[in-house]
Amino acid sequence: MNIYEVKDGCPLKGKTEQMTEEELQKEYDFHIAESIVANLYKEGKITADELHKISALNRQKFSPRLAEIMS
Repeated sequence: MNIYEVKDGCPLKGKTEQMTEEELQKEYDFHIAESIVANLYKEGKITADELHKISALNRQKFSPRLAEIMS
């Protein structure tokens, strides 16, 4: 499977780059981590402030490239 990142926001005109397996794994790991944090918040185990702080740390750790368009 090939996954590409659109550089200028236009899929027809934009320059694309193929994602590596490592980058794809980081995207997956980020999504899983965010799902866990969201569930903790929904269950009342963490506050909204903690949710945002943890999400910021997840973005630093996993450096997701697709997170912006998936939100």
